[in-house]
Formats: sequence, C-alpha cells, structure tokens
Amino acid sequence: MARILSITTSRADVGILAPVWSALAAEPGLDLQVLMTGMHVLDNGSVAYAMLPEGVEAHLGGADLAGEADSAAAAMAEIARFAGETYAKLHPDVVLVVGDRLDMLPAATATLPFNLPIAHLHGGEITEGAVDDRIRHAVTKLSHLHFVASDAAAGRVGAMGEEAWRIHQVGAPSLDGLLIAPVLSQDDFLKDAGLADIEGNLDALRLVTVHPETNARDPLAPLVAVLDALDACPEMTLFTCPNTDPGGAESRRLIHDFVEARPWAGLRDTLGPTVYANALRRAALMIGNSSSGLIEACVFGLPVLNLGERQKGRERGANVIDVPNESAAIAAALKKLGSRPERVTAASPYGDGKAAGRIADVLRALPAIETLLRKWDILPVCGADGEGAEIGSGRRANMYGSSS
Repeated sequence: MARILSITTSRADVGILAPVWSALAAEPGLDLQVLMTGMHVLDNGSVAYAMLPEGVEAHLGGADLAGEADSAAAAMAEIARFAGETYAKLHPDVVLVVGDRLDMLPAATATLPFNLPIAHLHGGEITEGAVDDRIRHAVTKLSHLHFVASDAAAGRVGAMGEEAWRIHQVGAPSLDGLLIAPVLSQDDFLKDAGLADIEGNLDALRLVTVHPETNARDPLAPLVAVLDALDACPEMTLFTCPNTDPGGAESRRLIHDFVEARPWAGLRDTLGPTVYANALRRAALMIGNSSSGLIEACVFGLPVLNLGERQKGRERGANVIDVPNESAAIAAALKKLGSRPERVTAASPYGDGKAAGRIADVLRALPAIETLLRKWDILPVCGADGEGAEIGSGRRANMYGSSS
C-alpha cells in the first residue's frame, strides 16, 4: 500500500487539496496522511481539520512556531524541521505539495535528505508580479510527478526538461469542491459569510482579496488603490484576508481599520469551500489580485477586476478585466460595470472540475520508486553547427514554449 503524505501550509491550499484528500482517502490501495504546518500552527489548523476525510490522520507540526513568527527565516527553518521529523516518522512513498507559496519551499527541500519522490500540483503557471513564480519553478524541478491545471502549464513544465510521462494535465482540483458545494439559502449565506450586520444590497456584493505584489517596488500599492476606489463607491463589500507574503501583516491592519470605519464593509479571515462557492454564485463582482479570480471565479462567470501585475502571465477567462494599481482606474472600472455587472458564459481554462479523481488514478498506479527517482532532463543542447541534440530520452523541449 502506497503512503501519500500531503502537506498543507496555509488556509489557501486547503480548498485545492480537500477534494484530492477525499479522492485519495477513498482509494483502498493508498494510505493518506496529512501534515499541517506553517499558518495552520497559528490558527490551530481548524480549517484543515474540518476538511479532512474521516479516518485520515493529521500531524499538526510546529506548535512553537507562533513564538518565532516574527522571523521569516526562523519560520522557514521550523517548517523544514517539522517536515523532516514527519518524513522520518511516517516513511511516505510520495510527498504531495502544492504550487508556489514561500512556506511550501522548505517542506519540499526537506525531502532531499530522505530521497523522497514529490508529486507537485499547479506547476508550470506564470505570475510575473510575485516571487511565487520562482518558488513554483524551483519546486517543479525538485518534483517527480506533475499534476498541472492547463495546456499551457503542461507545455511549460515540459519545456523545463521534465519527461512527458511525468506530466499529467488534470485541471485545477479547487474546482471540484466548488462545483458540488451545496447552495445555501440567502439567510444562511448572510450568517455564514458574516454579512448579517453589514449594510447594503446583497445583489451588489463585492468580494475583495488583495495580496501584496511582492515583485513590485511598493507591494501594498494594489491595496491602497482599491481601498481609495471602494471608498468613492460604497456598496456591500466582503474582504477576505491576504496571505502571509511580506507586507501581509500590514495589509491586514489596513483592511481591518478600513472595515471598522465603514458599515457597508466586512472582513472574514477565510470563508471555507461551501460559503466561498456560494459567495462566487451570489456576488456581483470580485476585486483583487488573487489567483482565485482567474482560476475559480470563471466557472461561475463572475466578473473580476484583476489588479496590477501579480497574476500577469496566468491564463484567464473572459470574465477577467485587468486594471492597473491606480485608484482612478479602479473607480472608473467600477463605474463602467455598475452595481450588478452582467455575468459571462461560464468557461475555464483550468479543467472540468474532475481533477481529484485523475490525481488519485495516477497515484494508485505509481511506478516503482526507483523509476520515479531516476530523473532525466530532456533539454536541447546546441552544437557548433547550431543544431540541437537531446539530453536524456523523451520528447524534445522548446525552451520558449510548449514541448513538441
């Protein structure tokens, strides 16, 4: 029986992983374990615990991490230490990691002394405005199986030299849970979303999530601009918290102070998959620079104002409108759209909402660990005559586009 150790470091990746956990837990040939570390230590892992399938053991690593959270370096070291302790204790066959977060990188690198295969979700994507790009590509090269969400992502992973048989285009797992989430009544939604005491018209609800733009000279520029624009056009508004990127704590403080002074605005740390799915169904507009605006919102046809450069390069649907980090530009876009913009046809470049089952199928039929660990880079090398020769075996990779 193959033992899969899935790592979650924040509330943000729980929505991605929860459908995968359910699919893996239902496989009789797989033993799923979950390591919760990073941000989960700070909030006691409550969100992840609520989403774990029955019978799945969770290891809440790093109970003392909160005392060292003032030092990012110490936090990364703690995550690596607890991950390493868990690897030594559980002896997993495969470690399952997600994407691009800074706190996922030490968990991935901690596999190296143990020579453990990594299965990576959401590799090959581009977000030029955030350091996530570099982290995502680094984790891709550390990994042995790639569960990618789109055609373009598959091509980029291949262009990085990864062998074709390792790349599995499955779609975005977060869509799985959102599409099957139960529909809440209006009263239940208002209560569960924390909107019962917020003034305004629910039909004009704006969902706002703004993260620091970590590759920019001023990472807080998107948030400052959107707060100014929202103030000039008050409507019922629900903020969810930014992530733990540098600048995240100051962002949370600014949002908290903004909301405290405005009866039409509310703040929730996180909504969870059921409430979030209903928010995407009911909202008039999403505003921010979260990947959710590009990956999840499109399957509901929800219009999105995507701010600045953070998500530049990531595939998006017809529901996305790009605006610069300027309050005047955001205010003009809000005015043009009106309080209830028309929804677009629901369509996603990130799959059909059936990713989790495909991931489970691949992990159920794992090749021998020795085969997984024996990596060959399929990269073109130019000789003196300018002609390319391949290293390794498999398909030829075009380093500037998709593989051929």
